[in-house]
Amino acid sequence: MAAHFKPLMPLDDAWSALHTALQALPARVLTEAVDSMDALGRVLAEPLCSTVAVPPADNAAMDGYAVRAADC
Repeated sequence: MAAHFKPLMPLDDAWSALHTALQALPARVLTEAVDSMDALGRVLAEPLCSTVAVPPADNAAMDGYAVRAADC
């Protein structure tokens, strides 16, 4: 089965679609604590950092290294 790809849209159209989809935050932002499973569609009020390293060690297979064949 052949994959059907949607052609790329011009940059100006992409920017227009992005700006149309954006929503401004209310002038007075209220914060509340919610369970992470209930946080879909919400915005963090402050930065959040993991308490554990993921992955726990350097893992080149997950780091996304790439080379060009011409450089080998």
